[in-house]
Amino acid sequence: MTVRPLADVVAALDDAFAAAPRPTAIDACPCCVRAEEIAVLLNTPRRLLQADDLAGYGVNVMNTVGGAEDLRYFTPRLLELALAPDGMTWPDMELLFVKLGRANWWSWPEATILQELMDALWTDVLTHHPSWAGTGEVLCSLGSAQASIAHRLHDWSALHTPAAIANLHEFLTTETQTKNKRLVPCNAYWDTTGTTYTELSTWLNDGPALTAVEAAITAHTSEAIQVQLTAIRDRLLPTR
Repeated sequence: MTVRPLADVVAALDDAFAAAPRPTAIDACPCCVRAEEIAVLLNTPRRLLQADDLAGYGVNVMNTVGGAEDLRYFTPRLLELALAPDGMTWPDMELLFVKLGRANWWSWPEATILQELMDALWTDVLTHHPSWAGTGEVLCSLGSAQASIAHRLHDWSALHTPAAIANLHEFLTTETQTKNKRLVPCNAYWDTTGTTYTELSTWLNDGPALTAVEAAITAHTSEAIQVQLTAIRDRLLPTR
């Protein structure tokens, strides 16, 4: 499957959401988002909204501010800002994707481009190192918005690019810890009761990741890559 570059998908978001109705009102707790902030959201063209305009809304939507319908309208701009290296730093990418999951984004008419965006995000991780966003951040975001990440982990298991290997090394050495003899992600946004968390835990601890790394050690001849793969294998071995 050919995946468009992430930048191209992001650039197409606003047009893809052209039919999303602009809200005429947004219910909001005044302690969370002030009335004047809501007025900016309602009266400013979506493309012109900036990170500061959307931060309070993005953090509180689906809780004390707004709901799925107005989130649908603002989603393309929120994503444009969240996925820009110098765009929006708050809410975190993971929190925004949690909101999308709660809003049942897959039921929206724009679900196709959102799926394409998530595919492009993961492809970006597998093909770029260092990436503008951390591997754990992206994986947790996808795990918060999608019902399954099994296909993401399957793609990662191929370890077919130096970037995929380097990002796995970085993820295991800086973004996981050992608890009760099992590797667990450090990212606090993971829902530890959810299916996607279980999929990641199984992949890390019950053999699939180690099997993939051992196959990659056999396949790759680069000394630098061999060093990384050996370190990854050593990190995974204590969990068996």
